[in-house]
Amino acid sequence: MGSCSNQIALPLLLVISPSFAFEIKEATVNQIQEAFKRKELTSRDLVEFYLREINALNLLLRAVLEVIPDALDQADRADKEIEATHGECAKGLHGIPVLLKGKIVTRDLLKHHG
Repeated sequence: MGSCSNQIALPLLLVISPSFAFEIKEATVNQIQEAFKRKELTSRDLVEFYLREINALNLLLRAVLEVIPDALDQADRADKEIEATHGECAKGLHGIPVLLKGKIVTRDLLKHHG
């Protein structure tokens, strides 16, 4: 059985994706985690969706200053942990992208910027 890390996927926004049976727009953290457990959604799907939303909206809004370069890798790790633990890691913010407001330096950014 695998173990859960303390990784959180990546920063982004919330909207709706017609390609998912699971509706993202108004979903709570618990609903997203349940969708992970039911294999209706993966962290990678969520991160890719949010990256598309940032690319589409950020030209106009200019609200997202930076995205963690290895966000998809982090999402893949979260998905593997959720799979290896049969959903036990699917709780809290594990595997869920977050968008931080303001100028906040995270370990991920320090790792990439030195």
